Amino acid sequence: MGQQPSSSRDSFGIVPSEPPANADKRLPPQHVNVDDPPSRKERLAVCAPILSAIRPWLFVAGHGVVWPKQSHYLINLASEVPFLEDNPPPPHIHSVLTLALRDGATQEILPFLPRVLETVQTQANVIVMCQQGVSRSCATAIAILMCRESMSYASAFADVKAARDVCSPNAGFICQLMELHAQRQDQAKRPRVYRFVPHALHDLATNVLKPCWLTPHARIHATPAQVRRRSNGIYVYSESPSTVFLWRGQDATDANVASATTEVHLWYLHLWGETTMPSVIMEREGAESAAFLSFVQPAALDDATIDFDDVSWTEPPRTRQVEDDLAPSDGLLDSSRKPQLRVIESVDDESWELLQEYDSSDLVPNQVGWLHVPGDRDYIWLGKACNSSWTYDSKPRPKAKATADDNVDLNTLGPILLSSDDITLIRRDREQQLNKQREYQRKHKEEEKRKRDAMAKRVQDEVVNKLVRSEVMFTLLQEHKENNKLGLSSSSR
Repeated sequence: MGQQPSSSRDSFGIVPSEPPANADKRLPPQHVNVDDPPSRKERLAVCAPILSAIRPWLFVAGHGVVWPKQSHYLINLASEVPFLEDNPPPPHIHSVLTLALRDGATQEILPFLPRVLETVQTQANVIVMCQQGVSRSCATAIAILMCRESMSYASAFADVKAARDVCSPNAGFICQLMELHAQRQDQAKRPRVYRFVPHALHDLATNVLKPCWLTPHARIHATPAQVRRRSNGIYVYSESPSTVFLWRGQDATDANVASATTEVHLWYLHLWGETTMPSVIMEREGAESAAFLSFVQPAALDDATIDFDDVSWTEPPRTRQVEDDLAPSDGLLDSSRKPQLRVIESVDDESWELLQEYDSSDLVPNQVGWLHVPGDRDYIWLGKACNSSWTYDSKPRPKAKATADDNVDLNTLGPILLSSDDITLIRRDREQQLNKQREYQRKHKEEEKRKRDAMAKRVQDEVVNKLVRSEVMFTLLQEHKENNKLGLSSSSR
C-alpha cells in the first residue's frame, strides 16, 4: 500500500481558513486568547479603525480606518462607494490608483492586478483599501504577495489573515487566486486568448484584458479557433511563451492598441513574473499573416465560434434609451407607460434615417420628432425644413424604426393632430416591437434555464465524485489502521 496523505486538507487541497498557530502575535489584542470568540460584527468593529500592516510597505484598510500621520499612497478598489463624510483621506494620503471593483462572485480581479502591481512597484507605503477591508482589499493583498514574493496562495492567505483577522475574500476571488497560483506554476494553464474591452457597464472608461472563457461558470478557456473577432475589437493571442499576436480590427483606435500592448507587458512582467518579455506581433484585420491565420484556423469549417459581445459597451449613450429589443421583461409594462420620443432625420428628398443617440438639442430644422404619451395624445415636432412635405394629406412614411427616450425637453414640442392612418401605423409598429421583445424574453429565459440545468448537473456530478473519493479514502484509511493493528499484534507476540 502506498503512502497515505497526512491529512484530508493535504489530499483535497482545502483552502485555509485560519492563520497558523504562531501568528497570534500579529492579531489585534482583543482577539487573542479569549474564551468566547467575538461575533463577525464585533470583529469588524474592532478592525474598522486599524491600518493592518501586511508588510512594511503594504497595508490594508477599510473606510473607517484611522488615517496614518505619515505620507502614504492609496489604491482605492471601491470607487463607487463614497468615503465617510467625517473620515475622508487627508491631504498627505495620495491617491495613485482608483478602481471600481464590486464585491461579488462574478467580479474579475485578475485583469486589474497588473496595474495594481505596477503601482506597488513604483510607490512605497501603499494602502490597499475597499469599503470594509475584508474581501476586495485582502484578496488584492494576497495576490500582491503571491506575485512579488512568489508565495503560494495558502501562504499568502495565512500572512494576510494573520495581519488582518477579518480577511475573508469572497468565493469568486478565492477561485481566481487559486487559478493565479496554478498559472504561475504552469504556463499551459494560462489563457490563450484575451480581449481588450471595458471593465463593465458601470465602469465603461476602464479598459482591461479579459480572458476569453468557453464557459465562464466552469472557467474553461476558449481556444484561439473558438473566438469570433469583431472589427472594433482588440484580441491578444498567446502563441508561445515568446510570441504574442495582437489582432486589431479596422475600427480599433491607436490609443487602445497602445494601451493593450502595455497591458500585455504588465501581465507577463508582474502577474507571471517572466524575466523575458514576449515579442508582440501586430496583426491587422484583412492583412493577417499566414502564421496567425494558421494559429487561429478552426479544426473543422463548421466549428462554432463564440461572440464575446462587448461592442455595446464601447460608448455610453448621451441619453438614457429604452431598447425595445433588449429591455428586461419585468420592465415591459413600465416602459410602455412612459412618454416615448422618436427622432428621425431627413437624409435626402425621399428617405429618412434613425438617430440612435439624441437629446432635445438634436431637434433641428431637418428632423421630425414624435412624442407618444400613453393615455393622452400624440405630438409631432416638425423642423422648418419638413413643413412642405409633412402635411395632413401627404406625409412620407419613416422607413426606419426609432428608439425611445423619456429625457427630452418637452417644452420644444408642440401639439399637432394626427390622422387615423398615422395612429394605426404607429400602433402597428409598436406592436411589432413588443412582439419582438416578448420573443426575445422567451428565448432568453429558455437559454437561462438551459444554462442553470447544465450548471446544476455539473455541480451534482462534482459532488458525487467528491463523495466517491471520500469513501475510497475512508476505506483506505480503515485498511491502513487495520494493517497497523495486525502489525502491532504480531510484534507483541
